[in-house]
Amino acid sequence: MTHHDPDDRMREDLERLPRLTPDPARAARVRARCHAQLARGRRRAERSARAVWCGRRVFAPVVVLGLCALYIASLVGTALRLRGVF
Repeated sequence: MTHHDPDDRMREDLERLPRLTPDPARAARVRARCHAQLARGRRRAERSARAVWCGRRVFAPVVVLGLCALYIASLVGTALRLRGVF
């Protein structure tokens, strides 16, 4: 009595399939595309780091200085109004 399990049948079907071999040329092309994508990502990260640096070193102090100037102008205007100059 032979016992044919569904797994045995699947195993036999799989054994009849041709075995695949790696293609070195295709692997080299994929590797080159990956390296190019990584290099683009690195350049993009460097550009965004420069933009963040510019934002922190230039724009933030300008905004703070502008707000301080607006606050001081408001104080001076209120003081002048209280003295009756305006």
